[in-house]
Amino acid sequence: MKIDAVWRILVCAGMLAGGVAHATSVLPLELPQLVAGSRDVVHVRCIGSEAVADATVGIATVTQFAVLGSAKGSPGATFVLRQPGGRLGDRAIDFRLPRFHIGDEYVLFVPPPSDLGFASPLGLAQGMFAVSDGPSGKEVGNGRDFAELLRGLEPAQIPEATRARLEYSPKVRSRISLDDFMTMVRARAAAL
Repeated sequence: MKIDAVWRILVCAGMLAGGVAHATSVLPLELPQLVAGSRDVVHVRCIGSEAVADATVGIATVTQFAVLGSAKGSPGATFVLRQPGGRLGDRAIDFRLPRFHIGDEYVLFVPPPSDLGFASPLGLAQGMFAVSDGPSGKEVGNGRDFAELLRGLEPAQIPEATRARLEYSPKVRSRISLDDFMTMVRARAAAL
């Protein structure tokens, strides 16, 4: 039994080592890198999340989303994300991976799943954008300054309203129009 627990810890550590090192030692990703590294880029609404027993990592969290739009990939009407960790009964395994709330909308940049079937947003929180209502419609943001995120784009590749918003303070630049965002992502995906 003790060997089984040690084995699970080693498997989990090995499986996440690349992601942890990436998230802590690599410079922040810009939009072109997020698009290029993703198999799917989807606008979704979380419709369910369940922790299940997993033979490899002990507990996995399976989250289901209704697909509201797609900028890259062919996800179908629903999209499922399977991440290691979660809470099952009185057991909890926390890998500090993104969590989703039922009813909330997101734009997710998701790479292909690992050999074990796990996937998390690219760059963890960098590839997860919350969608919320703004003064002129739906907006997206993940806490980063869009002036930094869009640094890899030419001004002509950025919609006019977003270019104007980038002239404001970093707090204002942390959210942009969902429509503008998806337009830029689709253009980057088409250019690949």
